[in-house]
Amino acid sequence: MKLSIVAMVLSFLSHATAVPAGNDLEKRDSTPFKLVAYGVASSYIDIFFSDGLAYAGDASLWEAEGNVVTDVTFIIQNTELNTTATPVSKLDAGTLLYIRPVENEVLSVGFTKNGHDTPSDAATSNFIFYGTYLMWEESSGTLSSSFRLLPMNVSGIYQLFYDYSNLYPSGYAIPVIKSVNV
Repeated sequence: MKLSIVAMVLSFLSHATAVPAGNDLEKRDSTPFKLVAYGVASSYIDIFFSDGLAYAGDASLWEAEGNVVTDVTFIIQNTELNTTATPVSKLDAGTLLYIRPVENEVLSVGFTKNGHDTPSDAATSNFIFYGTYLMWEESSGTLSSSFRLLPMNVSGIYQLFYDYSNLYPSGYAIPVIKSVNV
């Protein structure tokens, strides 16, 4: 319970925080890392790829549900989160993570390429890290980290969404998305 409350407080503090670019923000080096979600389990859970969308949990539990399911590691280049899948052969080279920052919508987070159409409103750049916390920077300089997790029909598996307007829909968990070294 304590971990969940801490994660919720950190999540609340990170939503739509106005921080001038370059002020206490450090560039992450190009060392591969995983994205993980805190706040829905006793420990962090991995973000993984399944049929073009982002999920959180143990990918091996979801394999029967998707055609292509793979754990993903990332490198950040020019504010884009480039994937390096495990194994690499499961994803096209240059696959990027995207969010859909659309007013008054809670939309799925996904990946470009791999035989799936990328929505026209997808944002693949302007990702930054505040320490290890994943944030997205709007053109105005406002930072947000409004990720949501929706439980799926397999216990411990969640689909990842982005809640640009901070609607806080019922049924969704509010995680903190961070990077961890691999």
